[in-house]
Amino acid sequence: MQVILKKEVQNIGEAGDLVNVKDGYARNYLIPKNYAEAATEGALKNREQNIARIKAKQEKLHQEALAKAEQIEKLGQIELTAKAGESGKLFGTITTKKLCEELLEKSGIEVDRKTVSLNAPINKIGEYTMLIKLTSKVRSELKVIVTASEVVKESVEELEETQAEA
Repeated sequence: MQVILKKEVQNIGEAGDLVNVKDGYARNYLIPKNYAEAATEGALKNREQNIARIKAKQEKLHQEALAKAEQIEKLGQIELTAKAGESGKLFGTITTKKLCEELLEKSGIEVDRKTVSLNAPINKIGEYTMLIKLTSKVRSELKVIVTASEVVKESVEELEETQAEA
């Protein structure tokens, strides 16, 4: 089925693109979420008229993403503290939601948690890399340093349990 994308869809295309997708994907996901519309004659004529407006909007979003990426690069790193055991293992995991909240709090940069990916789950004290995909063309990396705010003594039984799990 041919559809005209209204918004950028990862691995499919950008706003204004005419793409072929499977019928079910178009009917059940793209069209109900208002990411695309069916490529009818009227929609194709309308697309031709609005292509300049769509491209200008995309360029504006791209420039905003570049500015945000530059701010993130200037930040360099973000430091977090969390409760940890003697072995350096955290009590719980630091999620992408928590990382986005910290980024907003410390720098005023708002990032959607869905655009953040990590090189490894943050469940130990250490240094991690956070990749932020602002648009399909603009990506930014930020170093995350996790330190212990409080070190809790672990009993011998708990250590044996964690080693048995691994």
